[in-house]
Amino acid sequence: MSPELWEFLRLAPIGILVGAYGTLVGAGGGSVLVPVLLVLLPQESPATVTAISLAVVFFNAYSGTVAYMRMGRIDYRSGVLFTLSSLPGAVLGVLLVHEMPRSLFDPLFGVLLVAIGSFLVANPLGPSEAKPAARAPVSDRRTLFGAIGSAYIAVLSSLLGIGGGIIHVPFLIRVLRMPPHTATATSHFVLTFMALAATTTHVALGELDRGLSQTLCLAVGVMMGAPLGAALSSRLQGSLIVRLLALALCLVGLRLLGRLVWS
Repeated sequence: MSPELWEFLRLAPIGILVGAYGTLVGAGGGSVLVPVLLVLLPQESPATVTAISLAVVFFNAYSGTVAYMRMGRIDYRSGVLFTLSSLPGAVLGVLLVHEMPRSLFDPLFGVLLVAIGSFLVANPLGPSEAKPAARAPVSDRRTLFGAIGSAYIAVLSSLLGIGGGIIHVPFLIRVLRMPPHTATATSHFVLTFMALAATTTHVALGELDRGLSQTLCLAVGVMMGAPLGAALSSRLQGSLIVRLLALALCLVGLRLLGRLVWS
């Protein structure tokens, strides 16, 4: 068996699982993929792992967005505004990845993610989402606040290579009062362009040169798994989607804290 075929057989199934899970919870899959890459590619630098993850997140988000567009779940008005505010932050996060001291940032952010994830596990839906409700437009004030929040989330997500959906979806649900299914789909829409901007920056910096083959293998998998995750989302309750998202938050937080302990 050729090394290229073996690499595809090893990585493509991982991509399918990452794509299905990431689309289901609107997180893009980076929260699961980064820890996996750190184990599978111990010889690669954090910059290369981050670049691979964000490139795969783009393919996952793109495929999932197409599926959600067909379902009519995306809030395009909010999504376009959040996208425009996120693009500069996505590029800035990539540029800062080699400058910010991770020894301080990782534990602080890890604790924050575990705290948010634990809160969402205990209380996945707010009072206004306790019962199914008709989808209503987001107010102008909340939309403006959402655009500001999306810009900061883009910086953090590009810096960590996790895409940002694990932070963006709870933000849309809690702050903007979006229904969970709408928040998941809209976050995926924003994540597509955010990850594309970050990936393009990585390519310009030459950080994908060493991980191109792994990226392509994983991309094939996630584009197969994303439609599966979108289909499953229509069969699951909003509270379960939020709890799955909370699990992703806790996993990323523990991964960040674990890197500090074992470094």
